[in-house]
Amino acid sequence: MDFIHTSSSAIKPQATPLRILPKRKRKETSYFPSDSESDLDAHEAEDYDSEPKGARPAKRAKTNPAVGPSKPLPKKKIFPFYSLPAELKNKIYSYALTGDGPIYLISKRKHHYRHAIALGDTDSFGKDSRRGSYGYMRQNDNPVIHKPPLVPQLLGLNRQIRGETQPILYGANIFAVEDMKALHTFLANIGPKNCEYLQQISIKQLGHSRTTSSLAYPAFVLLANAVNLTRLEMDCAISWGDGDRIGRAFWREAHHWIESVGRHKGRRDAALDIVELTMKNVSLWLERFGKTRQQLLEELVADFRSELRYLLKL
Repeated sequence: MDFIHTSSSAIKPQATPLRILPKRKRKETSYFPSDSESDLDAHEAEDYDSEPKGARPAKRAKTNPAVGPSKPLPKKKIFPFYSLPAELKNKIYSYALTGDGPIYLISKRKHHYRHAIALGDTDSFGKDSRRGSYGYMRQNDNPVIHKPPLVPQLLGLNRQIRGETQPILYGANIFAVEDMKALHTFLANIGPKNCEYLQQISIKQLGHSRTTSSLAYPAFVLLANAVNLTRLEMDCAISWGDGDRIGRAFWREAHHWIESVGRHKGRRDAALDIVELTMKNVSLWLERFGKTRQQLLEELVADFRSELRYLLKL
């Protein structure tokens, strides 16, 4: 049997061709010192601007033209509000700061138990005052109350507008306070200067508890600055009984205000013409004498003023 001898040198494997990869395209970087700084800046700008192919471009932040840098308007586009006549400006202020009816104020607490004043509405005004029997308010006694669309923020624009609008806000409105606590908080917040602008105040109740009724005296002390009042309506029961007893109870709480108004107007009993009593001061048991409620109210007011004149030693 013939054997065929083969050697490894007889069969040579074929050499695979080498794959030459293309050179990566990138800009040459020079490591030698540049002749000038401008060349360095140019190379850095080229490196930052160059982006690999296929890369997603970076999103640019959207700019809102309304929020952009504000440029001062030319003078011809600014409305000359300050150059308007005083009568026209007062008309504009009246639309923004006065309502059709009274402004109902209630006492509230803000942050950290701070006393504040809020506008009352139909649901909240007089609700707490019905709890007590002293100056009791029934559900039907409360009128339909709507919050007036006032713009008191107008006073915070600048000093000139604040000085022009304070007499209108405090002098052209009727302020109806829920109780003496609301009156005390209101007068303490507006300060003595604004108290001088007050023209009309309506008090709906002295208080539904000893705590709120005890604020009647300090509230009338603060009201002593309101020497220009033209009407102080006591739309609440000051005390039970006849006009003499009601007069003594009112003098005990409001003698500082009565004397302050008398000194300002040059007549000691000038405050008696400002105070108005309503039907809530007429006790129901007086109707047994066969007189109408209007007749009883007129007699009560006459006795009330007579007692105050006696206390003023007139």
